Amino acid sequence: MNFLLNWDKRWLISWNNFAESSGFTQALVKYSAEYLIYLLPIVLIGLWLYSAQAKKVALRALFSAGLAAAMAMIIGQSIDRARPFEVTSAKEILFHRPTYSFPSDHASVLFAVALSFYLFGYKKLSYFVFILAIIIGATRIAAGVHYPSDILAGLVVGIIAAYIIKALDGPLSYLYNWIISVAKKVRLA
Repeated sequence: MNFLLNWDKRWLISWNNFAESSGFTQALVKYSAEYLIYLLPIVLIGLWLYSAQAKKVALRALFSAGLAAAMAMIIGQSIDRARPFEVTSAKEILFHRPTYSFPSDHASVLFAVALSFYLFGYKKLSYFVFILAIIIGATRIAAGVHYPSDILAGLVVGIIAAYIIKALDGPLSYLYNWIISVAKKVRLA
């Protein structure tokens, strides 16, 4: 366990030092860690508007994201690991409330959506979201708000959430169809 904690801290400090090495890297890390996540709703809305089949894929991804977020919150509140900027020499490049660090909510949600897209046949889109998850996870480490193990735990939570939604696809199809029919009635689909 000590090895993992030392590994976590070494990578965190190394990436954080690189991020604060210049104004440009600080700005790039801050932007990526804080704002790239907003591409996810754009992707989901675009998918919703694409076709009837894509609407179900968007809903599956949204349900996977919701489950991953709930799982991450429960685990995070149970473990209550302090953020790196609170307990190490890492500089906080991105302002963040001192909430739990483990697992990363961002990583959990992004990896759940990426795997959901993959499992339901949208592989190119899944690769895009997977790369986005890696970039955001890496920059959140560099920004001093997560340890590398927080991101890896988010990956695991995301995988589990996506597979649970995939396993429940039959019963959830009724809910997806109902949501789409309601959206059509109010002219949102």
